[in-house]
Amino acid sequence: MKKIIFFLMIAAFASSCEQPEVGYMSDNIHSLQDVITVPKGLFMITPAPAIEGSTYPLEWKITGITDKDGKPTNELLEEHEILTWLKPFDPRTDTTLELAMKKLELTKRASILLNTTSGQFAFTQASRKVVGNDFDISVNVKNVRGERQLDNFAHIKLTPFVPVEIKNSMAVQLEGLKGNTWETIGQAYNVTNDFDPKVPSILDGTNPYMTIVKVSDEPKLSIKVKHIVTDSNNQALDPAKVVFNPARLGNFHDNTIGGGLTDAVGTTFTLPAPPFPQFSGRFNSNDGSPGIYWMYYLTAPGSFTVDKAAVEANNPTPSIGWPAYWAQYTDTTTGEIRNRGYIRWAFKINDTGTWEVRVKIPYTRKK
Repeated sequence: MKKIIFFLMIAAFASSCEQPEVGYMSDNIHSLQDVITVPKGLFMITPAPAIEGSTYPLEWKITGITDKDGKPTNELLEEHEILTWLKPFDPRTDTTLELAMKKLELTKRASILLNTTSGQFAFTQASRKVVGNDFDISVNVKNVRGERQLDNFAHIKLTPFVPVEIKNSMAVQLEGLKGNTWETIGQAYNVTNDFDPKVPSILDGTNPYMTIVKVSDEPKLSIKVKHIVTDSNNQALDPAKVVFNPARLGNFHDNTIGGGLTDAVGTTFTLPAPPFPQFSGRFNSNDGSPGIYWMYYLTAPGSFTVDKAAVEANNPTPSIGWPAYWAQYTDTTTGEIRNRGYIRWAFKINDTGTWEVRVKIPYTRKK
């Protein structure tokens, strides 16, 4: 009996000397996006993968990429020369081209990068040089407990390069002054976002009120954007009469070196590299936050004569009738409609070269 007890004590002691398991590696580590869709030529970061309680720190690496036919490819890993912003442009400090250029880096980068600590993918502007569109990517992850090979971890779908994005709602309208309040005369012209059916006409230059068109491939690395405001007959307004909206801080002058160069028909804004706009005094949060690309302008009161016949022909008759309607906005001294144009832009230009951005104030004739 004593021998049995002795051997049991030895077994218990030996068991107590066994080292406990260290760390945890889940069998269910996975990407939060089965398909990662990325427009070519744009910078984008994916969410961190779900690690399901696995012990930190983790170490990630890419182990293989295959094309749409399942064949191994290095196309996403090939390096191309790209110009990138290291820090956002700020006109309050970047007052010269030399100062702005210090925030830029011309370097060679692959189209896809992997954060070895977080497991997040970053896609760079180099993807604009990629020919293929569909890729499957495999990764390896390891920690103190061990490692997992995750084949076909995520599917990468590259879509065509997007030179212009309409990030938020845009609007242009004619306003009349009633008492101390500015009100819309007729109907405002609105564009919701990238999915608005009006967008193709804006980008090909055929839209009746707003156009964003590339007019030259020069300069090759930097960007110039000329802003032109016209009346209903496409007569350009003196740029001195295009003023900031005092209720809004966002404007294109906040996005250029030197505040813009003005000629007889418009103002040209210049940056050493896209995207444009790069900065907003009012909305300076991360890309994609509500309002970051809203840029506001007004025309100086009285810059136009209102085409009342055009308003009446294209809008429902007000309940008070047209004579009473116009009387609300009429200056009793001059007999003219007190008016101004209202403009709200919300686009982002990702391409280089020279662009022309035009907006037409409806129902107007330039004085």
